Amino acid sequence: MLDRVRRRAWGLSGRLTASYILVTLAVVVLVEALALGLQVPALVNSATLQGQVDAAAKSYAQQLSQRYRGGLPAGTVLGDPGQPAQPGLARLGLAGTLAVPAITGPIHSHQAVTAVVAIAADGTVVASSAPSRYPPGRAAASELPAPATSAIRTGAAQDFKVPPASTPYGSVLWAVWPTGRAGISRPLASGPRPVAYVYAQAPWSPGFISPIRALSELGQLGDYRSLLSGPFALLIVIVPVGVLFGLLASWRIVRRIRRLDRAAAAVADGDYTVTLPVSGRDEVGQLEANFTTMTRQLGSALAAERQRATTDARAAERARIAREIHDAISQHLFGLRMIAAGMRRADPGNQQVRAIERISEEALRDMQSLLTELRPASLDGAGLAPALREICAAYHDRLGVTVDADLDDVTVPAPVEHALLRITQEACTNAVRHGNARRLAVSVTRQDGHVELAVRDTGTGFDPAAPHTGSGLAHIRDRIAELGGTVDIDSAPGRGAALTVRVPVP
Repeated sequence: MLDRVRRRAWGLSGRLTASYILVTLAVVVLVEALALGLQVPALVNSATLQGQVDAAAKSYAQQLSQRYRGGLPAGTVLGDPGQPAQPGLARLGLAGTLAVPAITGPIHSHQAVTAVVAIAADGTVVASSAPSRYPPGRAAASELPAPATSAIRTGAAQDFKVPPASTPYGSVLWAVWPTGRAGISRPLASGPRPVAYVYAQAPWSPGFISPIRALSELGQLGDYRSLLSGPFALLIVIVPVGVLFGLLASWRIVRRIRRLDRAAAAVADGDYTVTLPVSGRDEVGQLEANFTTMTRQLGSALAAERQRATTDARAAERARIAREIHDAISQHLFGLRMIAAGMRRADPGNQQVRAIERISEEALRDMQSLLTELRPASLDGAGLAPALREICAAYHDRLGVTVDADLDDVTVPAPVEHALLRITQEACTNAVRHGNARRLAVSVTRQDGHVELAVRDTGTGFDPAAPHTGSGLAHIRDRIAELGGTVDIDSAPGRGAALTVRVPVP
């Protein structure tokens, strides 16, 4: 039981489940790390920078209200001339406060800059740290973010908190601070103009920071556990969910592989009839189809090998019987014929001796025909034509039968070769044994997708329509029917016989 549990735990199902859990955990941790790296700057850096922007707006508002009580002179440029202009970046001064550069020239950039804008009570720009982008005399609503102009219009400047805001030059953190002189009327355009509000901004781009640094900065916020409780809970939930998903996802493939394992074990035990249904179009489905094809091929090969072994055993037994007949009965018949011939020469008028001589010659000839049939030619990979030539030579050499062979070198499938070889042997045996033929003609040709075998003899012939006790012709018809061919027999008593078979070949 313990071994079975161990095999399941370390088997394919357990490994797939573990891989699902690990991959899911890795993805969740990666996503949470990216979220920390992207969102923490918005939580931490935004709060820090916003405080510096608020402090800058308040500081400039206090300085302007104290230093320029009668109004801000025309042409005044706010900011620190010693600070370099760096569009898109917010820098801190030596005291840790927001550094506002005084940019007197044009700004060759489409990014936001750190700037301070002094605004009159009527909403026009009095002065700024970047006159080329915030020119004096222009309406502040056309240059500042919409939330800032709303704060100025409603008079709730320092309490209006909706940064960051979007501008034509990018996102900024901003602040508006009143100077306490919002009710003073506007003087002549050529004289000093009182400042009612101070607008300060800094470029804002959260960017990405290291997740470790993000955790450290979250710790500086105080109670940050509520922010991380959700990700930690997700990590805990992922484990059982990954186990369930892994088991469900691997169940079907594990079941199919186990079925393959059982089938392979059956084949290893010698059962080549095992077939597997193809249960999918994936790699396992291809393996199932190939496995079924393999078992069928193995079964066919084993059946062919068994058939070949049976045929070889039969051939060996026939050869043994033929050898014993030749060494025993044929020698006795030959001796009997020689004795009868000697007695005939001593007493030419003795009819009994002549009959004995004639019968012994016929018996010896039949025995030679039987030996030829017991020792059939074999294909042995040489092809059909050489095997048929061997049969023709055997009838000529052993029985003295004249054989005219016209054999084309045709290439046909092995079953067709075997059938045509056995049909030729059967036809020649019948012609010599039953028709007393002394001349045979054997031909093989190929035309129109068919191979044609013809065996003709000059024997006594027979009536094809008459019933026959032998089974030779029936076997010939059965062999050709299995191959989808045709058999034609042309014969009549006294004029020989002609056997023609046609078999379709690819």
